[in-house]
Amino acid sequence: MNDNFSFIKDLDREDWFSIYVNAIASRFDPHTSYFGASEKEKFDVSMSGKLEGIGARLQKKNDFTEITELISGGPAWRGKQLEAGDIVLKVAQADAEPIDVVGMRLDDVVKKIKGPKGTEVRLTVKKTDGTIKVITIIRDEVEIEETYVKSSVVEKDGYKYGIIYLPKFYIDFEDQNSRDAGKDVAIEVERLKKKVFRAS
Repeated sequence: MNDNFSFIKDLDREDWFSIYVNAIASRFDPHTSYFGASEKEKFDVSMSGKLEGIGARLQKKNDFTEITELISGGPAWRGKQLEAGDIVLKVAQADAEPIDVVGMRLDDVVKKIKGPKGTEVRLTVKKTDGTIKVITIIRDEVEIEETYVKSSVVEKDGYKYGIIYLPKFYIDFEDQNSRDAGKDVAIEVERLKKKVFRAS
């Protein structure tokens, strides 16, 4: 309950405007939604499975921002300095002065950490052993691998079955040459055909 009220307390004017407009939109058409700028950005990341940043998942823990997970293949994961359980105390852009993020809204902390590929961010973190460390990370494009389709061959009772797992539909609206669910499923179908017929 405290976390819920803390979240509500953190909502700003733009958040309340989105809630208000969506209440009206859903009343007249349940298939219509309004996205503010930050919600649109989250939607694009969710749909494309890609983002530019350090590749870490964060959560609010009281007044602190905690690293909950590192995304495999991302710059934070490759750097091996940041780990789940670290608390982010300050964020600095390249050589700029660090900004204290304790007590800051989670969305605002995320905006400070994310940024264009190739740019530098410095995080002052409290490690799980209590030590304070400054970690420099060069942002990069991060692919959220669990978004994408996967396949495998299963054998049962002498028969081989190709199984395709599609966690969600995805597409990058900004880049038509990028991965999308339709193209990837077609590729997996062809891959399974080759595996099954080759194995047979």
